[in-house]
Amino acid sequence: MPKDPVKLRVLAEQQADENWRFRDFIKRRCDLDPDEIDQRVFELTRRVWAGIDCTTCANCCKVVRPTISEEDIARLAQRLGIERQPFIDAYLEPAESKAGNPWLMRTLPCPFLKDNRCSVYEDRPGDCRDYPYLDKPDFVFRTIAMINRIPTCPIVYEVIDELKQSVGFRRPGRR
Repeated sequence: MPKDPVKLRVLAEQQADENWRFRDFIKRRCDLDPDEIDQRVFELTRRVWAGIDCTTCANCCKVVRPTISEEDIARLAQRLGIERQPFIDAYLEPAESKAGNPWLMRTLPCPFLKDNRCSVYEDRPGDCRDYPYLDKPDFVFRTIAMINRIPTCPIVYEVIDELKQSVGFRRPGRR
C-alpha cells in the first residue's frame, strides 16, 4: 500500500482511466445493489484503517482545505482561547458556497498540523473528523468524490483497489 504521498499521487495518475472505468462499472454494470456495496466498503475500510497510522502520512492535512461550520469556529476558538472574529481573521476565508459550512481553512498545510499530528485533534472540524468519508452510505452515488480522494489518501486508494476485486471488476491485463 502506498503511504508516500508522492508515490500515491503517481499511482493514482497511472490508474486514472481504470478508476473512471470502475466508476462506470459500479454505477451501471455491477450486479450488487448499492447497500451491498456500502457494506463491502464499510468492511474494507475497517480492515484497511486498522493497518494504517494516519500520522505517518497526514497528507489530507497538507493538501485538503476543510470547510468550517459555525460550530467548528466556536469549538476551535474556545480551545485556542480567542474570540470568534480573531479566529476567523487568523485562519479562515469565506467558502464559495455559503450553504452548509460557510468558511474554508485559509492555508495549507493546515495551521494546526504539528509533526504530522493535529494539535486540536479533539476539537478538529467536522470535515476533518469525517474524512475520507468512506464510512458514509451511498458510496455508489459518491464515486467521483471518492476517486478524487485517491491521490490524497492511502486508505481510499487501498479500499477502492480491494473493492474492484471484491465486486468483480475486470482490470485490463489482469485476470
